[in-house]
Amino acid sequence: MIETYRRIAPFYDGDYESLDYDADTPFYVQLARESGGPVLEMGCGTGRVLLAVARAGIRIHGMDLSPDMLRELGAKLAAEPPEVRALVTFSEGDIRTAEAPGKFALITSPFRVVQSFVSRDSQRAWLRNVRRHLRPGGALCFDVFQPNFEYLVRPCEPCVDVDRKDPASGLRIRRFVRTVPHNALQTIDCEFRWVIGEDADGEGSSCSFTLRWFTRGELENLLELEGFEIADYWGTFNRDPFCETSPEQIIRAVARG
Repeated sequence: MIETYRRIAPFYDGDYESLDYDADTPFYVQLARESGGPVLEMGCGTGRVLLAVARAGIRIHGMDLSPDMLRELGAKLAAEPPEVRALVTFSEGDIRTAEAPGKFALITSPFRVVQSFVSRDSQRAWLRNVRRHLRPGGALCFDVFQPNFEYLVRPCEPCVDVDRKDPASGLRIRRFVRTVPHNALQTIDCEFRWVIGEDADGEGSSCSFTLRWFTRGELENLLELEGFEIADYWGTFNRDPFCETSPEQIIRAVARG
């Protein structure tokens, strides 16, 4: 995954800004406010959510495996006011095993971070590390997508999901996406290819990765197995109850005992 995110990092902020993907940010900011902090964000990436939490006055530590994503975070943090910078620390590490300083009232893993853990052993290792970092009475919150089985029937041939103009260079950037589902394993192979300029075969970059999709029942079983009790199960970032047509699975859980 380090190599994957090395390729993603230069495009990440621009891509998701152009897609207006920001519905989760106010949700996680409000959770952070309710917790009172401090917050640990596992899989903080370039700080899209992390910086918003700090701007709300909540102390937060970010952890991520990718030095390239953290480099982007560091550059953005340097441009923030001193009062925001004072609330943020971050470290490089595998969120399944790495240690962060202290204990936390809230631990989050926004934007489907957990879906990069394909194996059950990886999922359980992550939850054990969450427990090690939670304060008594603290909570874990994370989100995964609700599987849309219409898209899991057959491979999706390359299509453009991002088409934007780079503000620095003025060049057109397109992201082509191809997916191949493996439903027996509940995984999806994804390929991103970025093309810079007007020529569809022009300069760019590419990467491939695999995501794991989850059903509600297995998430409930997984959390129970690792000693968590689900406090809330939402289907949208507006905290609507989870139902069959929900686009998201958003879980807030507390450690038992």
